Amino acid sequence: MKGISYLIDEIGEKKAVVIDVALLREKDNLLSILEDIEDEIAIELRKDEESLNWKEVKDQLLSED
Repeated sequence: MKGISYLIDEIGEKKAVVIDVALLREKDNLLSILEDIEDEIAIELRKDEESLNWKEVKDQLLSED
């Protein structure tokens, strides 16, 4: 998102967020920014999780009925 930067440490991990003050002047922008940050956190927390094959999960869910 334009107007948002991340401070990254020496090993490449995001450590802080810098938000352009102009973006914070509108309530809708703030909500969008917070949602984007929340998404980034969720992605980071799950980056090492095992991925699942969608077809296998779908078939398993449908067979449980």
